[in-house]
Amino acid sequence: MKKRIISLITAIILSFTLTGCSDDGLDKVLKYDIPDNPETLDPQQANEPISELIIGNVFCGLFGKNADGTLKNAVCESYSVSDDGLVYNFKLREDIFWVDGESEIQCKAQDFVFGFKRLFSPETNAPNAEDYFCIKNSKRIQSGAISDFSQLGVKALGDFELEITLDYTNPRFLDMLCDAPAMPCCEELFIKSRGKYGLSAECTPSNGAFYVRSWHYDPYAETDVNNVVLSRNYKNAEALNICPSGLNFFIVDESTFVADLLNKEVSCLAVSTREKSLVDGKYPCEEYPSVTCGLIFNRDYAAFRNEDFLKGLSRLINREQLTDDILDFEAAEGVVSRQVKVNGESYRDVVGKRDNLVYDEKTAGEYLKNAKSSVNSSAFTGARVIVPDDFSQTAVSYIMQDWQREAGFYCVLERLSESEYRRRLESGDYEIALYKLTGKYDSPAAYLEQFCYNNAGNYSGYSN
Repeated sequence: MKKRIISLITAIILSFTLTGCSDDGLDKVLKYDIPDNPETLDPQQANEPISELIIGNVFCGLFGKNADGTLKNAVCESYSVSDDGLVYNFKLREDIFWVDGESEIQCKAQDFVFGFKRLFSPETNAPNAEDYFCIKNSKRIQSGAISDFSQLGVKALGDFELEITLDYTNPRFLDMLCDAPAMPCCEELFIKSRGKYGLSAECTPSNGAFYVRSWHYDPYAETDVNNVVLSRNYKNAEALNICPSGLNFFIVDESTFVADLLNKEVSCLAVSTREKSLVDGKYPCEEYPSVTCGLIFNRDYAAFRNEDFLKGLSRLINREQLTDDILDFEAAEGVVSRQVKVNGESYRDVVGKRDNLVYDEKTAGEYLKNAKSSVNSSAFTGARVIVPDDFSQTAVSYIMQDWQREAGFYCVLERLSESEYRRRLESGDYEIALYKLTGKYDSPAAYLEQFCYNNAGNYSGYSN
């Protein structure tokens, strides 16, 4: 792989915003529109937001999250950690049950052991297994180097006591136990599903707040018959303090989302900033920047080995103008957005705001003049910019126009399929790339770990 580097000094950093809207939340049955059928409700196999959204209401892990992002106990009643941070001991509550329409089975420590065995089994090929490789011997088991699952660092010390041993410390390990891959799996009910676990209502047991009462999807049918209907898990209602009697997820075209909310056909909704204006003043809204964007400059390209040239281009990015002119974007305070929490506080309040470079044509001109005096000027004529085809090119087009007008630097935009875009990034076959940085979970580590040398998605060339 060719060496390359992302310069946050020279990058344009913006945030794409989604807005969550809801009514007063007092409905007995909450209704929610989703744009696609969930691919699976198997926690160890899920790898897309819709599946994870529903899984979070059907399954219950050791911990959950409060509204402010802090941890709360779920199946875990209490826990302790060894002085070296490698051994976690969990005492489990005894009032959580699995239900599947036929059975009522107590949730026990063995269910977490079996869940992690499935996560790391080579046969499962779980998409997010590597996120949990801090667990003792998990990576070697997943690779096939160890076939004896008794060596996995997850053990039941009794029906309601679980011990997890790590190979190395992970400061966000407890947060990871809230996520879908760490959900328990009842082996008896898994075997009963006969290879269809998480693929139908009948084969998706629940140890959480709701169970899957029905799941209908026909891509050729009218949209109002496509839905996933959840009903309150009566065995866990008191233990988990469940208020709604059900959650109904309707699989509909996104164009009907806002209309359904305004007609009170759904109780809550995720919309873009563009659609937010239609519901402003009618419903409470919370905004969450979901993507931080930057430009990666390939340092194998002669012009981008010159620091003055990069500084000159960065001074020609008018962030304030971009924010004013482009809906759904705002200038970011840094790679990690303000909404990401650390111990319940905004990460930006903890570490401080990153000051973006100010648009300054005069200073940019001086940098560019210095650059062209030290390197053959033909190196500064232009470059190709690759952009994934599912992302707006508007911001990049604005920047390219300014670079052309003020610096005589001509760029050609290439829109690529996701697979071709990734191939070009990995092979180094680009000069500039628009890069979208997202986090899998609510922690600064979800963003910053992508710049670690051993992260498969580290296209920046940084190393820790």
